[in-house]
Amino acid sequence: MISSQVDIRSGGHAQALRLVYVVTEDWFFVAHFLPLARAARKAGFEIVVVTRVTAHGKEIEAEGFRIVPLVADRASFGVVKLLSTVIRLRSILAAESPTVVHAIALKSIILSGLAAIFVRKPGKVFSVTGLGYLWSDSRRFLGPFRLIVRQILQLISDGRKAIFTFENDDDCREFPKLKNRVVVGGWGINSSDIVPRLDRPQAPIRVVYLGRMLRAKGIELTVQAVELARKKADIQLELWGTPDPGNLTSLTEEELRDFSLRDGIKWCGRAGDIAETWHRADIAILLSEREGMPRSLIEAAAAAVPMVAFDVPGCRAIVRHELTGFLLPKDHVAAVADAILMLAQDDTLRERMGLEARNDFEQRFSTHSVVPKIMDLYFELVRHLKMQ
Repeated sequence: MISSQVDIRSGGHAQALRLVYVVTEDWFFVAHFLPLARAARKAGFEIVVVTRVTAHGKEIEAEGFRIVPLVADRASFGVVKLLSTVIRLRSILAAESPTVVHAIALKSIILSGLAAIFVRKPGKVFSVTGLGYLWSDSRRFLGPFRLIVRQILQLISDGRKAIFTFENDDDCREFPKLKNRVVVGGWGINSSDIVPRLDRPQAPIRVVYLGRMLRAKGIELTVQAVELARKKADIQLELWGTPDPGNLTSLTEEELRDFSLRDGIKWCGRAGDIAETWHRADIAILLSEREGMPRSLIEAAAAAVPMVAFDVPGCRAIVRHELTGFLLPKDHVAAVADAILMLAQDDTLRERMGLEARNDFEQRFSTHSVVPKIMDLYFELVRHLKMQ
């Protein structure tokens, strides 16, 4: 157990522990990092969240966390705008004087890492939450940009003062020159937030996708696979989520409404209650090009729903082939349709894989499994600062 009484002493006076999260979007912090931030507060950290404030600012403040607004557009890569964000972050970090900065996702890592070079150097956790568009196999022309990213991460690495975390082994291997790196496997979901549903209806069989409506998430391939499987069984597809205009691969609302005109396909919009959405599901699906640690599959596993996914980074870190679901060759729509059909026609198989998925979730992806690992990293940095 990590002590909550750790502090940094300078000149004989105890200094409070301050943890500053830097994350581009407030919704992303709320969706993925609240349990971790709560644990850090309980352990003695004052929590500050630097983010673009939209619809979730009040929710963050209701937790007792302080918000510092950051104007940053994820879709913008203009040099002037990026430089102005670095300057703004430099000012924020200088004013806050954090013990630890936790920057989340590549853009936040690069911007806050560059900003931290010019201020009193705190401990830093840089969390790569997937490599996405830049590392997609279908976009090899982006190779020079990958090289630039690798070089920047090396530049902002700071010996024992910086720890890089990755969500899966594949992503970690992309940065072999970063010495202080660790795979953490996601950010945890409370076991009681999503529990298995015991009384699933027999028909129709519902295949559920939950997430952002992106081409990179394989939405179009998902529709094709379900339409193939529907030729032999009573199967419906529900697409839960909204477009993300800040992402270069986002589908439009018009395109999603067109999907709903097809038999057995329905775009349902934003999921109000995540647990209830997964209780509707018999099969979870995610045909992404690449993932970090896909939360939707972790949620499906928590709900004891068998999974179908491509055998790509991130997805293969969660789905255990033929135990908790099926991992299929990337872009092999016919194989996906066959896996959906196999699960749809075998109630026993769905139940067995679902229960195995729930057991695997408890051991690897619940908050009581994941959060202590991150807390250890925070206090590793604190102890290093104390020794200076």
